[in-house]
Amino acid sequence: MSLRPQDCVTIPSLEQCAIDVSRWFTENALLLNPTKTEAVIFGTSRRLRQVPSTPGVFVAGAHVKFSDVVKLLGVTLDSALTFDKHITNVTRCCHYHIRALRHFRPLLTLDTAKTIAASIVGSRLDYCNSLLCGVSQANIDRLQAPACAECSSASCCAGTVDH
Repeated sequence: MSLRPQDCVTIPSLEQCAIDVSRWFTENALLLNPTKTEAVIFGTSRRLRQVPSTPGVFVAGAHVKFSDVVKLLGVTLDSALTFDKHITNVTRCCHYHIRALRHFRPLLTLDTAKTIAASIVGSRLDYCNSLLCGVSQANIDRLQAPACAECSSASCCAGTVDH
């Protein structure tokens, strides 16, 4: 549900929207699972401070608490859309896979290791990267670290075999 800054956020209007979505699901032979439903209010930090504190909203007969972050199709969205948590998750995932590559790096040629590292890191950095347009320079810098680690891990591991 989208609201303009001058609109007043009310829980009954959000709940009515949830009822409408639930009805649409039912009419289209779909099932809305309230236990997997997440709710978040997006806005600037200033705007979020103006929103009255509320524990959550009722969806399909179940109480859903508002959270600060939600994960949607592999993208972690925070309430201020800074993407801080998403970038943390992406860099953590890249570093995990780069460290895992080091376990079998001695069995690979240098070119193969570079290709695998580039594929692993590149696919994670490229996924939904258009959403990151306009993020802070600090977050862009954080995304550079996995790319640098990819290069060093592929070529600098001790005990490499050149087939």
